[in-house]
Amino acid sequence: MIRLVIFDEHTFFRFGVKQAFESNPDICVAGEAGYDAALFENLARTAADVVLLSVNIPDDSSCIVVARHIRHDYPAIKILVLANEDTDQTVQSLMDNGINGYIGKRQADRVELEKAIRKVAAGGEYIGKIDSNTLIINSFKLTEEQTNGTIQR
Repeated sequence: MIRLVIFDEHTFFRFGVKQAFESNPDICVAGEAGYDAALFENLARTAADVVLLSVNIPDDSSCIVVARHIRHDYPAIKILVLANEDTDQTVQSLMDNGINGYIGKRQADRVELEKAIRKVAAGGEYIGKIDSNTLIINSFKLTEEQTNGTIQR
């Protein structure tokens, strides 16, 4: 069972993700948060495997600061970032700060999101289809193996 904690500023989005995995026997939404203090309260009391982390954080912290904090305090937890944008700078900064996966909200249907969660939970890296595949291949040292425009390792 993969225990997922959702950190996104939109209550309705968190509700939708919970609904999407409600009948999934292998992925359980173990917690959710709309701001960083609530996220860390969740992580302190939940044995999470994966944090689905929004790149748009409403508090004073940035996604990178939160990712570093998770990496420092909870090194076993995998981080899957979900974002509205996929600029080279954003993706590169996130990769440099220890995320395990990146997926854009535009292509993140339930099937794609489930695939990404499973991949990072298993210790892999997952990058959804973005505009700059060369950047991703170089940064994650991935092979040219691509499925449906998605790079996996």
